[in-house]
Amino acid sequence: MLNEYLFMLMLIGVWPASAEVTPHQVISAVTSQQTQPLSQTDAIIRLKLLNDPLSPVVGPEQPELKIVSFVNYDCIHCKRLDTSLERLLKAYPQIAITYKLISFGPEASTAVTRRALSVWIEQPEKFHAFHHALMSDSGMDNGLRISSALHAAGISLSTYPLNTQNIIEVNKELMRRLHFTGTPTTIIGDSVLTGEVTYVVLEEAVNTALAAAKDEKHLAVLTK
Repeated sequence: MLNEYLFMLMLIGVWPASAEVTPHQVISAVTSQQTQPLSQTDAIIRLKLLNDPLSPVVGPEQPELKIVSFVNYDCIHCKRLDTSLERLLKAYPQIAITYKLISFGPEASTAVTRRALSVWIEQPEKFHAFHHALMSDSGMDNGLRISSALHAAGISLSTYPLNTQNIIEVNKELMRRLHFTGTPTTIIGDSVLTGEVTYVVLEEAVNTALAAAKDEKHLAVLTK
């Protein structure tokens, strides 16, 4: 488990996820960057979940409700859940979904996720089409999956931005800190839905959260 100060630095983008540091280096960095005290960790996690510019968002710019979904492009259950999430977006135009992209294993196995993050950073307006193409693929190898999804979304990109692996590591650490055991995990209001839940369950959680949209206790509800 990461040192608490180091985790805070990762969340606010001050320290790279892969860095090896001593406690003295971490404390010095905290002081020099004037970060919030340790007691603010929960608030920073909330901010990172809901308003992280490096996490892809699909939906209106000013939603009444923002759903947060931890997903992995190699997860069959995530692909099935994505169908229901797409259905939600069409049925509820006032909601948005933030995708916390996760991948595991060596560099080759994270290529798809890193490319998706690249699309979001370089051409965010095309992320939704790219993401949907990846979730709809039929078992192609990573190279073909990427090229096919790029073609489907009409995208031409440069190489991976240097910080994309760091984004993945921060998302994985967020999952650990929140005690989520795997993907998909979806936060809707104050409900945490684990695994491939049905559309009916998702819709019920959305309606409950929308009804409580002015209640700041609800983790993923944005107040106007």
